[in-house]
Amino acid sequence: MQDRTPITWVKNSTNGQYYDLLKLNLSAPYFLNRRGVYVIWYTTPTGGKAIYIGQGNISERLTEHRNNPRIMQYASLGQLKVTWAEVREDLLNSIEAGLYNDYTPTENVNMFSGVRPIYVTLI
Repeated sequence: MQDRTPITWVKNSTNGQYYDLLKLNLSAPYFLNRRGVYVIWYTTPTGGKAIYIGQGNISERLTEHRNNPRIMQYASLGQLKVTWAEVREDLLNSIEAGLYNDYTPTENVNMFSGVRPIYVTLI
């Protein structure tokens, strides 16, 4: 297994759980200018699956995904979860490529051919 760069994935500080995508207040002041990488997945009692891995302005991107029927269709399979990590702008593509390789999400295609993946600590 390759070395992994440590990053801090955001969890709810009150209960230590990852956030429910559908209940998250994306207009909260916390999200102002917050950029990084994120992972959306669904979870069930028997497991789950990554749906989408992305990057950019967290609140804008997650709002787009909540309005996307292709992403929302997975809510019928289980609870939609999300986490994100703030990382340096120059590392976004490489970290997203590494996450894509680790999780093989169902809804986005790795668009980073030629980008050297950076593997990070997983959620």
